[in-house]
Amino acid sequence: MMNFKGIAGLALSLAATGSAFAQQQQPAALAERPAPVAERPMAERGKASESLRPIDEEDIMYKTTLWRRMDLQEIQNQPFFSTNNEITRYLIDGMKAGVLKAYKNDSLATELTPEQFQANLTMEGAGDALSEEERAAGFGNEAAGGDDGWGDGAKKDTKKDAKKPAALSDADDGWGGGGNAKKNPKKDTAAGAAPKQDTFTEQTTSAPSAFEYFPTDITVLELKEDYVFDKRRSRQYYDMKSITLIIPASKTQAGFDKEVATFRYKDVDRYFRSNPTKFIWYNNQNNAKHLNMADAFDLRLFSSRILKQSNAKNAYLSQIYGGEKEGLVKAQQLEYKMMEWEHNLWEY
Repeated sequence: MMNFKGIAGLALSLAATGSAFAQQQQPAALAERPAPVAERPMAERGKASESLRPIDEEDIMYKTTLWRRMDLQEIQNQPFFSTNNEITRYLIDGMKAGVLKAYKNDSLATELTPEQFQANLTMEGAGDALSEEERAAGFGNEAAGGDDGWGDGAKKDTKKDAKKPAALSDADDGWGGGGNAKKNPKKDTAAGAAPKQDTFTEQTTSAPSAFEYFPTDITVLELKEDYVFDKRRSRQYYDMKSITLIIPASKTQAGFDKEVATFRYKDVDRYFRSNPTKFIWYNNQNNAKHLNMADAFDLRLFSSRILKQSNAKNAYLSQIYGGEKEGLVKAQQLEYKMMEWEHNLWEY
């Protein structure tokens, strides 16, 4: 009987020890599991880093990326381009002052140096529209006689030079006197002497013609934004990511649009709101109620057309539908389609 009681007591003590050990280990095991998304702090949830107002990735039910072209010469966009208050002027000044960072393209991966930014703003002189490889191959040097197009130096036609009549050189003395101008015998005796060169003329013509584009020349903006439906708030949002400055083809020598730089919109919004009374959207109807440019973008007070919607081929609408006119029509249809899509979510 005593042995039975001893065995039973030993079994009870072992069971109590095991349960206490399990209770100590259970919180550590549960701590290794990630908490549900809804229970995590807002700072730990997944959010888009490039967004001005981030939305939790778990709350995004639908998203597509749009590229828009904003012509600042349109009447609706002129408040962004008022005299001495051009948005392009402010973005360029912000980059030169070191307040804004400029990027090579809308991927926002490669940052431009101040020298690269200045080079993109520089007008190209005659013949400079060629690439570096084309200039290295000899293209554009025909006037200088550096190459005949076959890798050899340009040959001068000595026969043609010998047949030139001497009367052409005496046709005018520079004062309208014709070929009967008196000759200086002292100068004629110095035969074979090299003529003096006009160094002033050579110096002015050899200087490269490099000028900077004015802010008023940059009349096109390209906007990249995400069209997002937030299922938590049950509404859609336009999440703008970047703004690209573009010099239109009519202003460039090559005849193509030229991208100057891209700015992260989150930085641009902070830059505009830093001085609400300076960066104004000009109100033509009421000069007492000018808006800040950041507020004007939030209120969608600009006119633009869709150039591209995210797709596997990364193709523009004009490329998909075979022409600029067809692309313009499809862009308008896409605007209505997105508006109708949100409306139909709540239509029963």
